[in-house]
Amino acid sequence: MARHNARTYGVAERIDFIVGDFFKLAPTLKADMVFLSPPWGGPDYSDKHEYDLETMLEPKPASELMRVARTISPNITFYLPRNSRLDQIMSLAKEVGLAVEIEQNFLDRRFVAITAYFYEDQR
Repeated sequence: MARHNARTYGVAERIDFIVGDFFKLAPTLKADMVFLSPPWGGPDYSDKHEYDLETMLEPKPASELMRVARTISPNITFYLPRNSRLDQIMSLAKEVGLAVEIEQNFLDRRFVAITAYFYEDQR
C-alpha cells in the first residue's frame, strides 16, 4: 500500500522501500527520516484509558524503538494510539535530546491517532 500511495502522489522515485526486520536492518541504514508505526497490540488497546508506550507497544518498548531509530536519523516520526501517554512522548524526546511536535489525527471528526514528530531543534 505504501508503494501504491507513493506512486499515486508522484513521489515513488524519491522513496526507497525496504522490507525486513527493523532491528536487523537498522545498523546498515542511514536516512533523512524514520517513520515508525509499530503494532499497538490488537484492538484491545482502545479499551485502556491510557496506552503505556513502554509496556504495551509491541514487539519492543518505544524507548528501544527510539534508540535504534536514532542511529539511522535524528528525524523520527511515531504513529501512535490516540490514548498514548503524552508524558511518555515528551520524555522520549528529552531522553535523546530532540524536540517533538505532537499532532492529533482525526477521521470523520473522530480522534483516531497521534503522530509525534521528533527532530533536532535548530534554534
